[in-house]
Parts: sequence; C-alpha cells; structure tokens
Amino acid sequence: MPKLTVTHEAPLELIKQHPALAVDLLRAVTGMPLRAGLDVRLASTSLNTVTPVQYSADSVVVVSDPDTREALVAIIVESQGRDERTKKFSWPVYLASARREIGCDSAFLIVVCPDPAEAEGCREVIPLGHPGLELWPIVIDPEHAPSGEEAGPYMLLFLACLPALDMENPAVARRVLTAIRDTGASYAERKTLSTIILVRASEVARRLLETMEWKSDFIEGYEERGRVATRRKDVLKVLDVRRLGPTEAQRARVEASTDLAQLDQWFERSLTAATAAEVFKD
Repeated sequence: MPKLTVTHEAPLELIKQHPALAVDLLRAVTGMPLRAGLDVRLASTSLNTVTPVQYSADSVVVVSDPDTREALVAIIVESQGRDERTKKFSWPVYLASARREIGCDSAFLIVVCPDPAEAEGCREVIPLGHPGLELWPIVIDPEHAPSGEEAGPYMLLFLACLPALDMENPAVARRVLTAIRDTGASYAERKTLSTIILVRASEVARRLLETMEWKSDFIEGYEERGRVATRRKDVLKVLDVRRLGPTEAQRARVEASTDLAQLDQWFERSLTAATAAEVFKD
C-alpha cells in the first residue's frame, strides 16, 4: 500500500476491525462517561440528506443500549484533514445527518491528523451562523493523543500508526508486536495490521521490528505481499511471452489474486499450456 494511502486508511482499518476503538477515543479525549457493556457497531458511512449532494464520512460508529437497542451516541471519525470548503460545510452536515439518520441525541466528530500543523487548521472553530451554534472539531494528532500507558491492543496500534509512540524504542516496539497478537484478530486481519505498522514505522523502527524474535509471525504477511506481487507479474509475463492471449477477465483474475499457491499453479501451467484456457481451467 502506498504510504499516503496507509496514513489515511490505518485508523479506519483499526475501527473497522474493532469499532469500540472509537468509543475508547471518545472517552479519552472528552471524558464522556460511556458505561461498559454497550452495543457498538459500524454504521453506514453515507450521510446523505434529501438533497442530491453526496456526503460520505470516513467511518461512523453507533453506540446503543444493548437492552432497548436505543441509539445513544454516533461517533464520526475523519482521517486526516480535508480542504477548507469540505471542513467548513460538510463536517456540520455529518453531525446533523448522523443525529437524524441514526436517531440519537448526541453525535461527535473526531478528526485524526498525523500532521500536527494540519491538525491546528482542523481545530479551527466552524461558526454556523445561528447565534450560539459553533462546531469545535475534536482533533487527535501525535502531540495531542490519548495516553498509551494502559491502552488496549487496538488503542496501542492506533497510537503507533498515528504515530504517537517512540517505535524506535525496543520496549515500545515489543509492546506493539504483542498488541497485534492480543487483538485476537484473524490471520488475514493480523497481516493487515502488520503491514500498517511496518509502513507507518520509520526506517530505524522498521529494522528493529524485523530483527525481533517474532519476525516470522510479524513480517510474514508483509513479505508474502511482495511474493504475491512478483508471482502475478511472472504469470502475466509468461502468458504474454508465449502469446497465449489471455482475456481481460483472465488478466483481472491474476491481478486480483492474493493466493500465492494459486498463482504458483497458474505459473507452472503457463510454462507448458497450449492456451490461456488451460492455465485457468479450474
């Protein structure tokens, strides 16, 4: 993943895997006393009104009473800042639309900014014109982030990719490695988390992570992505060199595949097959 994309997507992926992270962030930055045991789920990111203008937030989390199913709080998380017009006009719409669509009294906007300078711009109060109505965005950046002292696994990973942790410190790096395991996420999700942390880490921190005793568990997903990308190129190159004439659909299958074993099989077949159809006969 390109670094810019990971910078934007990292907090959203963490919330996608663990929506309760949004609640933890809200508690940490506002002190809001949300009790434990509430139902927390992702909601649609579409916050359209009856007008034809499209409004789509990065992530929307709904906190509900587990017994009555009543929606108590909506948490909108925006990753990085937006242009001045989007910030000025869209952010207030997100909050108003979330309250209307979800049917809750309280809606909060949390903006995640890895760049402290950009964060200052995002903190600017947005006056809404009506007397007494102003939007004060809640902004988290590396210099204004929750404490990592007693952070849970996903909060710790959030702080690592913000970045608000000294990942060049071996003790901190080991805590982050432990956090990936402690999430209890699936193997595929852990691979995604590993990739995010590696891409967001500095060169020094990356070298440190790669030398730690859990290298095979942590780096495997990152290295496998490289092997998969290389094998995709190998398959397509042989198909072209041997003039087997793969269809656009067959090329798309190769380019979309993340299964290294399947790619290896296609590669072996492509060396001897008489047609592209033989390569993809399964």
